[in-house]
Amino acid sequence: MENEKNDLTAGSFQEMTGLTAKALRLYAERGILTPASVDPDTGYRRYARSQLRHGMTTDLLRRAQVPLSELASATSFPFDQWRETVQMRRHLEDFYLAVAEQVTAFDPADLTAHASEAPALDWVGVILDLDVPEDIEGRIETFTGLAVETPAVGKAFGEALTDLGIGATDVCWTAAPDTTTRSGGGQLLLARPGPVHLGEADREHIAERVRSSTGRSVVPVTGTLPARVEVTFAAAATEDPTPVEEAAAGYLHVLAFEDYVRRRRLTPVLPTARQVIQAATWFPLDAGGEPASVFDVLPPAPVA
Repeated sequence: MENEKNDLTAGSFQEMTGLTAKALRLYAERGILTPASVDPDTGYRRYARSQLRHGMTTDLLRRAQVPLSELASATSFPFDQWRETVQMRRHLEDFYLAVAEQVTAFDPADLTAHASEAPALDWVGVILDLDVPEDIEGRIETFTGLAVETPAVGKAFGEALTDLGIGATDVCWTAAPDTTTRSGGGQLLLARPGPVHLGEADREHIAERVRSSTGRSVVPVTGTLPARVEVTFAAAATEDPTPVEEAAAGYLHVLAFEDYVRRRRLTPVLPTARQVIQAATWFPLDAGGEPASVFDVLPPAPVA
């Protein structure tokens, strides 16, 4: 009873820690900061004075944008580790801000379009689920893993095609699929010229070869690129581009392409570019140099 007399009312605890009544209710529900006692008749909550440090720390961590899921460990919070996370987030925020600035200032006239006719092309490929999370730390971890996994998937896919007697080609590409086969945080298509008519047993062989080699599940697909005009864009020659310029390039090419098809009243085959590599394999990229962003449009209607 003596301890209860020394306990703080919820109001006093709020004033001393900076926490709001709403926050205290939420933290109690989540088990982050539980009252020392709750009056069974009135529901009034009281907090022990020994909880002040925890309450203050919790409030400050929330002001530092620490998510609720991390607050349960507020009494033994890994401050150094979180500082590294914050620093990384700030670097990324500055990076994306710089990219956004370049996109905002972009003029389509800054890029020169090159167009060339191409015949219809049958292709075979696999769709890889990326499952990219929304949070920054999760995205970094995912893309770091994909940098290792995706080349392995491409290698296993190529080996499966060799098993099926489908010879190597001198070009391949990656792209966003034009249809969604699964839900998730994005997909990547690895494709190359090949037979559009692929039997079910062949598809199963490809999927199993990739799964046994990499542990990743893929969906084998085929299709045909129609007779088309391939459009690429080039900027004035510069020295080594900065990471910001490299990241902005993809966005700028899309904007330039939208301006290109609008002014010429053309019809895109796909809404985004294919990343085309002049090589027999997707990875490593140095096997065929840097990939080129290729936009496909239907040929313009002949003038009557």
